[in-house]
Amino acid sequence: MHTAARFIARSTSKSFVGAVMLALGLLADAATGIAQAQAPAWPARPIRLIVSFPPGGPADLLGRFIAERLTDSLGQQVVVDNRPGANSIIAAEMTAKAAPDGHTLLMAIDGAMVMNPALYTRLPYDPVKDFTPIGLVATIPNLIVAHPSSPWGSIRDLIAAAKARPGDISIATSALPVQLAIELFMAQSGARLTLVPYKGGSTSITDLVGGNVALSIEGVSTALPFVRTGKVKALAVTSRDRLPQAPDVPTIAESGLPGYAFEVWQSVVAPAGAPQAVVERINGELGRMMKTQAATDRLGALGITPAWSTPDELASRIRTDGEKWGKIIRDIGMKIE
Repeated sequence: MHTAARFIARSTSKSFVGAVMLALGLLADAATGIAQAQAPAWPARPIRLIVSFPPGGPADLLGRFIAERLTDSLGQQVVVDNRPGANSIIAAEMTAKAAPDGHTLLMAIDGAMVMNPALYTRLPYDPVKDFTPIGLVATIPNLIVAHPSSPWGSIRDLIAAAKARPGDISIATSALPVQLAIELFMAQSGARLTLVPYKGGSTSITDLVGGNVALSIEGVSTALPFVRTGKVKALAVTSRDRLPQAPDVPTIAESGLPGYAFEVWQSVVAPAGAPQAVVERINGELGRMMKTQAATDRLGALGITPAWSTPDELASRIRTDGEKWGKIIRDIGMKIE
C-alpha cells in the first residue's frame, strides 16, 4: 500500500477506536445515571431503632440520644422502639427478620451478640449471619459495692474472705451479663460467692442498703448516688480503667486480680444485607456524635462511656468476645433451653 494510504488508514482506525471508546464511556455514564435514578432514596421514611430494654434505663437513654442525633443529621425521624424481654432475643429476632433496606436498626448489646449463642440450645437468630455490623457506640462499666458495715475494704479482702468461707457471701445479680461477670470473677480468683438473682438494679441496690445481701454489681449511674451518700461503699470498678466519675475507686485488675475486665458494650447493627452506602453513612454519623463533648457529658452522667468503631472492628469483637464468653459459659456448664 502507498505510504500516504497507510497513514490515512491508521489515522482512520485510531479515530474509529477513539469514537467507540467515547461512545462506551457515554453509555456507562448514562447507565450509572439511570441506576442512581432508579435506586431508592435513603432514608425514604422514618427509621426504627429497636432497643431491647424498657424505657428509662441507661440502654434506652443511650438509644434516645442516638435517635435524636441521627434525626438531625439524616433529616428523617428516627424512632426508638422498645422491645424488652427474653435476654434481648425478642428485639434481635425482630431485627433479623426485618427488610435490609436501612430503615430498621438494632441497639445490639453484647449479651445478645456474644453470650446468647452459647447459652441457648435454640436461638432464633445467628449473630454473625443475620446482621450487618455498623459500629460500637458505648461501654457501660459496673461497680462492685458492699454494705458500709461489711469488713472488706478492698477486692483483696473480699477474695480472702470468700476463699475462707466458700459460698457464705451473697452477691446480687440483676442481669445475665452481670451474672457472667461474677462467674468470670470467681473463675479467675478462686473465690466462691452465692448469687442472688434480682429482676432489676433498683431492687438489688435497695436490698443491699437494707443489708439483705452482702454485695452487688451495679451500673455506675445506679450505684454512685448511694456511694456518695455513704449508704454503700465501692470496692472496685469492673472496667479496664478507672472512671472519671469515681477516680478514687480502683479497678478489679489493680486490686489483686490482674487481667480482669468486664464492661457491657452496646453497638448498632442492621439486618444482614443492608446497603454498604447506608452502613458507611450511619457509621460516620455515629463516629461524629460519639466524639462530641455533648456525648461525653450527657452519657457520662448516666455511667455510659461513649465509644466508636468501624464495622469491621465490631465484627471482629463479636467473633472474639463470642469465643471468650462461649468458653466461660461452657466451663461453668450454664445452658438455657
